[in-house]
Amino acid sequence: MSLKRASTAPFALPLLLALLLAAVGTTVVGVAHAEATVQVVVRPTADGTVTITPNAPGARSFSCHTRAGACTISGVPGGLATVRFAPDAAGPAPAPHTVMIAPTGNVQLTVPSGR
Repeated sequence: MSLKRASTAPFALPLLLALLLAAVGTTVVGVAHAEATVQVVVRPTADGTVTITPNAPGARSFSCHTRAGACTISGVPGGLATVRFAPDAAGPAPAPHTVMIAPTGNVQLTVPSGR
């Protein structure tokens, strides 16, 4: 009487796929978007609108209007951004410039008023 070895091949593939899906399902996590709160100070002191535009395709702009040369913008994503200042007073606006916004926390940003 000879003993035949039972084949595990029919069960191996479904088991392997189930284990793979379980492993992938537990390791996939959502992407967190870091945001900073930017404390803007315009020097020399001037009032106007400060606009921060992240240098990413399709990124939305963030703006605030200064009072006594200061304002705060929340929810700004970290990375390179272009900053523009449009003064309330007559006269030319300073040229826009590129800044690096930290990915989280409070960021102090000094913007030239062009005066």
